[in-house]
Amino acid sequence: MTDRRTVGVVWSDFGGVLTPPVREAAEQVAAASGVPWPELAAAAEQVADRLGLHGLGPLELGILSQREWADRLTACLTTRPRVDLRRWDEFWYADRPVNQALLDELHRIAAHGVPIGLLTNSVAEWEPHRTRMLAGQDIFTATVKSHQIRLAKPDPAIFRYADTVLPPPAGQHAVLIDDDLANCLAAEHHGWLTIHHLSPPDTVALLRRMRFTATDTSYWP
Repeated sequence: MTDRRTVGVVWSDFGGVLTPPVREAAEQVAAASGVPWPELAAAAEQVADRLGLHGLGPLELGILSQREWADRLTACLTTRPRVDLRRWDEFWYADRPVNQALLDELHRIAAHGVPIGLLTNSVAEWEPHRTRMLAGQDIFTATVKSHQIRLAKPDPAIFRYADTVLPPPAGQHAVLIDDDLANCLAAEHHGWLTIHHLSPPDTVALLRRMRFTATDTSYWP
């Protein structure tokens, strides 16, 4: 959703926004392991459900290490994986590029004085890959990572926390760029603007329709 309210802070997700779609990473894990993705996903749900969570929640909230999680996940599989799923991160991030077009757009927005934050459901063991992928991208004023604070999107508490880390100026608003619609809806309920990321060109076009705090009006329609 975009409108004519003034944006004072931009928050971006990482996986699926600053990278290609998450389904491509999932397909890489399935191909490497020889286990169909639906079976991997179902096993992950079993592991999460036993902890009262969903999906990759045990990893994203830092409750289980990747090693512990992979051992539990493997025990739930009916197909024997041909690789050690404790190396999940290696397969997930193998040859993953960054979305340079969107990063370039965020750099242009930052150059107009608008702070850019990274708000991501992250996993401790995945951080070296993300750091490598973002090397040289000196863009983020603040970073909020789920595994560090034990809060994950779409929990409303993570948006409240983000507002304390990088509060928008009075009378201005934060916008979240995220590929997960549930996260966007939760952010909107919190009072943020959102861009549901579907493709880099679409997201760049939506950003260029937004009103930012900069005096340069090149972004304004």
